[in-house]
Amino acid sequence: MVFFVCEGCNETVKKNQVDKHASRCRSCHAVTCVDCSVTFYGNDYAEHITCVSEAEKYEKTLYKAKAVKLNPQYAWNAQIETATSKAETAPAIVRPYLQRLGELNNVPRNKKKFINFAKNSLRLYSDNVLEALWNYLDTYRVLPATKEAPQKAEPVVEAVVEPVVESEAADEETEKDKKKKAKKDKRKREAEEASAAAEVEVAASEEKEEKSEKKQKKSKKSKKESE
Repeated sequence: MVFFVCEGCNETVKKNQVDKHASRCRSCHAVTCVDCSVTFYGNDYAEHITCVSEAEKYEKTLYKAKAVKLNPQYAWNAQIETATSKAETAPAIVRPYLQRLGELNNVPRNKKKFINFAKNSLRLYSDNVLEALWNYLDTYRVLPATKEAPQKAEPVVEAVVEPVVESEAADEETEKDKKKKAKKDKRKREAEEASAAAEVEVAASEEKEEKSEKKQKKSKKSKKESE
């Protein structure tokens, strides 16, 4: 459970009670975390879910983190704290119950048990409201994580690079393929040039024949006119 100290009146409050305190304390411009001494302005405190342990705080450089699996119930409590601190984003039908829920301890994380708990502790009997309250809390679900101690960097061992015969063979095949492709492209280009030259020659021959025919017709016409 994260606690904060009001920078205005020095009162210590739980995370889910910060908004309520700020509404009645006129000098509350910021709050400071009791554990890590970090000051938060505005609504920044809502993102502060977990904090440093006392050993980490006081031992500092001598502190060595151990692999610790987060308690699922602790993660659920942190989720509820975050959800209740952002009550303004919740559906209107569940807002009246969020503050009261945040003041309770050991809230079940199982849906069926949670609904029974809410009915008894919050005097809430509407199935629609219960479902909406559970769904809202579920959007802030935090999966359990494992904190592991930082590992020392292992010495880097340079690998011995051995010549790879297959790689050289592959390079030779690639070079051969390139040469084959170049020869093929050259033959194709020469064939296209020869074809173009032949077409030009045919066109010139046809043009020559056409001129010859015109000349012959013109000659015949001149002879007829002279007769």
